[in-house]
Amino acid sequence: MNTTELRASLEARLAAVDPPPGDVERAKRAGRTIRHRRRVGTGLGVVATSTVVVVAALQLTGPGTGSRGDQGYASLGPLDFSQGARAYADPGGKIHLGGRSFPGKDLEYLDTDAAATSHGVVFFEDGRPMLLGGDGEVSPLVEGPVDSPKGFHPTAKSDSKAPRVAWATALDGVASIAVQDLTSREVVATAELDCGSCDELVIDAVDDGVVFVRTAQGTRTWDTATDEWSDFAGPATRVADVRNGVVLYDGPAPSADGWTLVKGAIDSQLTFDGRHVLYWSSRLEPTTPGEAPIDLAVGQPQSPGDYADGFFTVDTDGSILVAHAKRYPRFTVYDCEVPSGECTELGPLTPTGGDPMFIGNDM
Repeated sequence: MNTTELRASLEARLAAVDPPPGDVERAKRAGRTIRHRRRVGTGLGVVATSTVVVVAALQLTGPGTGSRGDQGYASLGPLDFSQGARAYADPGGKIHLGGRSFPGKDLEYLDTDAAATSHGVVFFEDGRPMLLGGDGEVSPLVEGPVDSPKGFHPTAKSDSKAPRVAWATALDGVASIAVQDLTSREVVATAELDCGSCDELVIDAVDDGVVFVRTAQGTRTWDTATDEWSDFAGPATRVADVRNGVVLYDGPAPSADGWTLVKGAIDSQLTFDGRHVLYWSSRLEPTTPGEAPIDLAVGQPQSPGDYADGFFTVDTDGSILVAHAKRYPRFTVYDCEVPSGECTELGPLTPTGGDPMFIGNDM
């Protein structure tokens, strides 16, 4: 039987099977809980060794090496990231990305573990980091064998100072962290960690080439320019975001020097200049005492101290995406500039599978 005959036979058999009814409530629960993944679990193993190298073998190559095998990924066509990725979704429903919209089933591999960048979206497929680029094509970021340990969600993080992204893979109990330049497609730095099961390794942030890596022992920083590792905080401290030398953290204060430390919630974010905090409100509070807050033109709370009726994230160009609901669950999505606070309407969003989701952010 040749390939054409095999395909025809499979299509005929599948067409004769009645699909089971959908579990709507399960889909809703998944949509509500997916954003909490980053809050669950801390710790890992002991940092063993680190090296900084340029690895030619890790160059971006062709599609089709994820769990989809020879099937690969369907091309989406060109995506426009010039005004930010504008990546938001109805969990289990329509996904909006790069100025276009797609059925959720076409992009089911994108979730809050992904990292939206100005050059595309980095996501994981069975433990392998992949890139959905601006050309609409999906390609692996690393060749060769990788493991996908149960609970392995290292996340990927982008650097607002340069077109670079940090990601991690695991193989035989050793985790490899890499920093890749998405313009040149070159891996510019790698480090290895003895991680055992690797189920709690997390990359929490990247700022100007410094990667924040959390393990069971706490958080350490890896300066990719000097290949130096430094202790940053204990296991009770969580780094929420790092931008322009400002660290937004939850828990006991870090003991590290050389950073501006700002106490904040774990699901809060910093503006790219590190001067304001975004946290469930259209009012962005300053990180420096005495500086004025930024008020977005939409999503204002009814009274001081109230939460706004919406969901928020910092987009890849530094603007703020707002899904604002005047009447739940009917949302309107806006793109708001920083620091002016002026907003552009992107369109309506009425979720059917849970609260609005921003790709790569679990607020």
